[in-house]
Order: sequence, then structure tokens, then C-alpha cells
Amino acid sequence: MGNNLTTSGKPSQRRERTLFNRLSCSCTQTNTNMKVKVTKILSLPVSKTPSPLTLTPSPLSSTPSSPLSLMEHNEWNKQEKGPHIEQLPNDMWLEIMSYLSYNDLQQLRMVNGRCRDLVNRRCFRSKSKVIVSSHNLLDIKEYVEQGCSYLSFERMELRNLRQCDQLEHFLKLVGSQVTHLQVCHAPVFRDLDGKMPNLKMLTIATTSLLDDNHLQPVDGIDLKQFVHLMGFECDGVSMDSSMKLQMLQQLSRSENKIQLRHLQFEYRRNNEMALAQVLYDHANSLEYVDIFFSCSPGIDTYKWTNAFERMSKLQTLKLSGNCHFVLLDAIIRSIPAEAPLRQLDLTGMLSLTNELLLYVAGKWTNTMRKLDLMFCVQLNASCIPALRQLSGKLQALTMGYCRELTGLCLVEGLAYKMNSTLQELRLEEVCFIDEPSMCTILERLPNLRRLSLENCRQTVTDKTMAAICQYQTGLKDLNIDYCVKITDLALLGYGDKPYGIKRLRGLRELNLRGCRNLTDRALIEALHLPELRSLSVGYCRFQPEGIQAISHNCPSLESLCLSSCVLIDDDTVRHFMRNLKRLRCLNISNCMKLTLQSIHHIVRHGHNLTELIACSIDGVDHEVAQRILEHHRPQLKQVLL
Repeated sequence: MGNNLTTSGKPSQRRERTLFNRLSCSCTQTNTNMKVKVTKILSLPVSKTPSPLTLTPSPLSSTPSSPLSLMEHNEWNKQEKGPHIEQLPNDMWLEIMSYLSYNDLQQLRMVNGRCRDLVNRRCFRSKSKVIVSSHNLLDIKEYVEQGCSYLSFERMELRNLRQCDQLEHFLKLVGSQVTHLQVCHAPVFRDLDGKMPNLKMLTIATTSLLDDNHLQPVDGIDLKQFVHLMGFECDGVSMDSSMKLQMLQQLSRSENKIQLRHLQFEYRRNNEMALAQVLYDHANSLEYVDIFFSCSPGIDTYKWTNAFERMSKLQTLKLSGNCHFVLLDAIIRSIPAEAPLRQLDLTGMLSLTNELLLYVAGKWTNTMRKLDLMFCVQLNASCIPALRQLSGKLQALTMGYCRELTGLCLVEGLAYKMNSTLQELRLEEVCFIDEPSMCTILERLPNLRRLSLENCRQTVTDKTMAAICQYQTGLKDLNIDYCVKITDLALLGYGDKPYGIKRLRGLRELNLRGCRNLTDRALIEALHLPELRSLSVGYCRFQPEGIQAISHNCPSLESLCLSSCVLIDDDTVRHFMRNLKRLRCLNISNCMKLTLQSIHHIVRHGHNLTELIACSIDGVDHEVAQRILEHHRPQLKQVLL
């Protein structure tokens, strides 16, 4: 029943106990003695008197020399050993658990009753969301009616639903708890009326206003009823422009007294005046603004600057799409300098110039933390001063498809000295980065957590991968999509001092799609990543033996992409479906050797699977496969055949 009733696999009790034991006790060793001491995390003092465990090295033996000394050693262990993991106070457990993701928490709650009670606490509810769909609506409704529900409905998503009496009754039961609501493929606005008095955040995603069953328009939504509304998002897909205009008009101060902090909307020519008015009315409270320009706006910029010059609390600004330079320049310059702008996303702003970027860097040097400049194709080596001003301040930088950039430009701008602040760097399709410059960047940015070098074919070589494995041991997400120069040595270890990918023990996501020079040896011998959650090896010619090795070397996988791996067969699918207990997303499109038997293996072993993509497989009858999946796995959220 939604995400809260489904876990992503069996709990790893051994790993949880090892984690807490490592946090509880540390061991320090010197050349002359070895002492075990309890660290400050337990708030226990370390004895200053000599410990019976202090050992003097002997050329003959390093063990106790008599049975008496051995007994003393064991007795000291009983008396001086730190508390067991289960003796840790709840406050310490909660502090450690606050660093876990939602899926990790769901596994931890299965260890024992105490862990379950801690995970069910209110402080962790913000990490969960209940998804209500046509497949589980009746089950969740029956569960809530029993009156002993442990589910939190503060964050809820309505997906693939239609207006019905069961949904209306369910919302009457839980509507007062909902503060964050997402509506996806569910035109059920009439059922929301009067049932969510505490709603603070509303997101409408890819929702048509046409009832597919009766091909009749459904009622629109009345935003005036949500008196506590602070955030509104509407991507506008499949929605009538007149309905979107009506929503904007309801958000204006003349119709509504709310104070928006978060607004995401699509610009169209028919809603320009209404959108500018809403921005003006809520300018004093807005902290997050995201506008997608589906068409080019007019030349007049007065109404826009009049709104943005009042946004003194703005922290996040996202402007994307078809916006001309005159309006972009006017908006950037009108925002007050005292606004604590932390994130600026200008994806697709083809008109952005080096001069305007330098102005942004100078205006928000002390506050800017995330900068997204993807597809800003006019940027070149002249942007070095802007990058240098932000060096040491930025935590995330995206400059994908800025094809005029060079490796020397990035070194002089971001890595002219050691930079321990930057944690995310995305350089997709930046073609002119040379190998030595990339190695220098990797050495001087030691704290990267996410790195994307997609299709940087001249940049990513075996030597570059050796630098990644040597200097980026804290990496969690690595994308080297279509970097065709790398070979097995890139993962096994290259050079006189080989550093293999095994060093990246904390890696969570790895994209090797299109790296066609890799062989099964890389998967069998190098890819031992116990924490890996997502792996893509599509468009590679791996044999079944290599794919089967993945299920043993990467047991925590939740997402696996094998698209166009034409050599895998039904037995391979059976093997990794049986062993990857946590698998939730699977892509086996264009795997030509597969038959309908693979669908049966998926149905039999894919207990946690929520998404399946199996397009363009000639040996699979799509209609039969669809009926099998609908009958045996109705909980699948997305199936593409």
C-alpha cells in the first residue's frame, strides 16, 4: 500500500550492527603499545591509569605469556568494554538515523521492535510519502478505517486516479493530515473540495482535465479553499491554457490572502499579465521562483522588473526555456543585492553572456551555492573571472553542453588552488577538456560527491579513471556515459600504482552506458561495490556471465539498465532477478534473445519491482506480457512494452 508499506529488500542486520559498533568504539595503535578507548560519541571518560591491556612488544610472542595474564585480559574486556549497540540512548540513535535515506530507514525498521518504533517517529515522516493509486486505493482505505494506522499522510501523491465515491470517502478520513499533495495523472479536483484544510504545498503534474472514461471535462480546482497554502507547482502538461490562467487569477491578492513562498509555473502569452501580477503580489514572501518560458515573452520588461525588485527574500531562482537576453538581463539586475540567492538555474538560456555571469558572481559572491548553466552555449574562456570569484563558495556547478569551454579554463576558474567546497560537477558534452587538465581538476577538487562526464570522449581515459579512483574516494554518483576510450584497466587499476574502482566503496550510482570497450572481466573482477544502488551498462556487449556477476558483486542494486545488451538471455534474467532482492527498476529494452519466459521470471521473483521497461523485444508478445503483468504484478507503477 504505497511506499510506506513496501520495503526495498531484506534488512542487512550485520551491516547495521557494524555501523553502530564503528561509531561506538575506536582503536588507536602506536609503535610501542595499543590502547582501546571509547570515543566522545558515548560521553564516557577514558581511564588515565595504565590499562591491563597495554602490551609490551616481545621478539618471541605478542600474546599473554601465562594463563593468569590471559584471564586478566578477559576480565578487563568484560569490565572495560563499551556499551552494546542496544544500550545506546534513543537520542544517539535518532542522530545517527537522521543521516539515512528513506529506503535505508525502511530496512532499519525491520531489524527489531525498537528500530521500528524509532523509525515511526514524527521526525522521519518528512522522508516518506504515501502514493495512492487505482491499485491500492481500496486497501489503504480499508486499512485506515480500522483505526490503527501507523501511516503518515502529511505527504501524499494521488496517481492514476479518477473521481469516485471511494476516493472521496478516503480523503474525508485522511484529508486533514495532508500538508503536501502531488496530483499526477489524476483529474480528481472535485474530490479535494473542502477536505484538506491544512494543505501547504500543492503540485499538479502531467494531469489532464479530461476524464478518459467519459471524454468529458472535469471540474477545475478552487485554490481559494487552501487558506494555508505556501507553495504551488504546475508543470502545465496536458492542461488547458484557460484553466491555467484561472489558477493564476485565484492566486492573486485580490482573490486570495495567502502568502506564497514557493511558485513554479509555465509562461504563455495568454497568462503574462496574470503571472507578473502574482509575482508582484507575493514578492515580499517568495523564496523560490521557477518559470519555464514555453514561448518568447514580449519586449516590455517593466512589469517583470517591478515584481523582482521587491523579492528581498529570494533564495532560489530558476529561469529556463525561450527567454530573450533583454528580459533575462532585466530580471537579474532588478533582484536586490541583499536577497540571499543561493541557487540560480539558467538551463537553456542561450543568450547568457560572460559579462552577465560576471555580474551575477560579483553580486552574490557570498551566498551563491548552486549554479546551473546547462546549454548556455555563449560561455567561453572569458568566464574564468566569474568562476574564480565563486570558487570556494559553490557547492554544485553544472556547465553541460557549454562546448566552448576548455580544460585550462576550468582549471584556472575552479581549481587554480585546492577547492574542498565543490561537491557536484556536471560537464556533459564539454568536448575540449584535455586529459591532463581533467586530472588536475580531480586532484584539486577532493570532495566531489557527484561527477558527470557524459560523452566527454577525449577527456575520460584509463588515466582519468585512475585519477578519479585515487582522489575521489567519497564519490557517490559517477556518470561516464559513452566514454568509449576506457578499457577494463580503467576499473581494475591503471599505471604503476593501480587504483581500481573498488576504492569507491560508497558509490551509489554508476553509468557505464555505451562504454563498449569494457569486457566481462571488468564486471567480474573490478565491480565489487556493495553500496551501489543504480547501475547502467546499456549498449555494451557483455556476456551472460558478466551480467550474472553483477548480482553477486553489487547486492544492493535497486535500479538496473541493460538496454541493448543483446547477448543476455532468459536464464540471465532469472539469475539476477533471484539474487537482486532490492531491485525496483529494470530496463531490458532491445535485448533480442529474451522471450516471454523472462516476463515469467520477473513476475515470480520481482517482488519489489515498481518499474519495468521492455520495449522492442521481438521474442515477447507485448499483449500477452501486459496481461500477465496486470494479473500478477498490478502494483507496478510504470510498464513500457
